Amino acid sequence: MIVGFIGFGEVASTLTPILLENGCEVVTSSHQRSLKTQKLITESKIKDLKNNIEVSKSSDILISTNSPSNALNIAQKYGKMTNGLFLDINNISPNTTKKIANIIGDKFVDGAVIGKIDSKDSVIYLSGKNADKIAILNDFGLKTKVISYDIGDASTIKMLRSMYTKSVSAILLETFEIAEKMGLKEELFDTIAITEGKQFKSQATSRIENSIKYSKRKHEEMIELLIFLKDFEKELTNETMDKSIIEDVKNKFKRLN
Repeated sequence: MIVGFIGFGEVASTLTPILLENGCEVVTSSHQRSLKTQKLITESKIKDLKNNIEVSKSSDILISTNSPSNALNIAQKYGKMTNGLFLDINNISPNTTKKIANIIGDKFVDGAVIGKIDSKDSVIYLSGKNADKIAILNDFGLKTKVISYDIGDASTIKMLRSMYTKSVSAILLETFEIAEKMGLKEELFDTIAITEGKQFKSQATSRIENSIKYSKRKHEEMIELLIFLKDFEKELTNETMDKSIIEDVKNKFKRLN
């Protein structure tokens, strides 16, 4: 089994050791990538091919791990040419997954990473006609779950989950920004921990740091979410949805860029 990655950042570099340890061959390309990415690839000790065209053509399963804004372009350039299956696990809207499906056809499978990628509890949700064939990655150490055979279902669940998690992160971040200005940051951690548990401070700190570090990506994900919600709203009869909080969360992450 050969798994190829188009894009080699946090997600790909986290999944790669698991795949290697369980007997899977992993390939990617450092061609025209940043020095940081080149270093990640070298440290991962995987096959570094000449370019992404070679990665696409040599992979049994080609996985796109990029930014949401680049997902469709990657699918058009490389997903079409793979002889295997094409799995997208970027945080993209269901509408974007359907556009990819129209380009690539049945060899495309919609994927969504549920949970932190480096958590032992994280799972990759799959949907699409050939989702069962991607689920063979369970034999190579990854945790996958087929939720349906309809393109868009995995990304829809991810979108709805993101609506909740990113909103909580934005409120948490803003609350402690204000508390810090008031000189009451540590006191607030202690106060909330009374009801939220002893691990609240460490979990909240990690969440805040993650929100700042990946604010650009989270902003892009919120844009995708709003596009999805606005398109879904058009299907409703004489109904509208309140998206004001989602707009505010999007703008919060934009300001952090």
